Amino acid sequence: MALTENELVEKHTGLIVVQAVMFYPTTLSDFDDYMSSGRIGLLKAIRQFDSDRNTKFSTYAATCIRREMIREVQRDKDQSIIRSDVSLLSKEQPLNLWEILPDNLSDTEKEILEARILQNYTLKEIGNQFGRSKQWASTILKKAIVKIRERYERET
Repeated sequence: MALTENELVEKHTGLIVVQAVMFYPTTLSDFDDYMSSGRIGLLKAIRQFDSDRNTKFSTYAATCIRREMIREVQRDKDQSIIRSDVSLLSKEQPLNLWEILPDNLSDTEKEILEARILQNYTLKEIGNQFGRSKQWASTILKKAIVKIRERYERET
């Protein structure tokens, strides 16, 4: 008898906990974020697992869980870079992101920043919106971050 998706998630929640702890979360909120991304990874593993490949499900699932947690770390890193650049500009009051962006950003860079930071889209989703790859979106985002840093390093 095959287990349902919910039963598989319940049975393998321990894998998520083990993987989350390996990232050394410093707050309960961080741990919850890792657990959430781990559940997504486990669901992907459940839906994509191929039993004909002679691999144990738990091995495959652990890899999928870890991959999602790494994506979570990268998302947090991307957003914290932008937030730190923005917070350097004004300690007194929050600023509208578009009021502080350098003039040398292209429209595409601005659209990608908006999709990533304000709308919380993944790089893959952004790439798809532009009919491009995830790597392309990542490259454009990194270029925009460099331009923002360069502009405000010159001014400070």
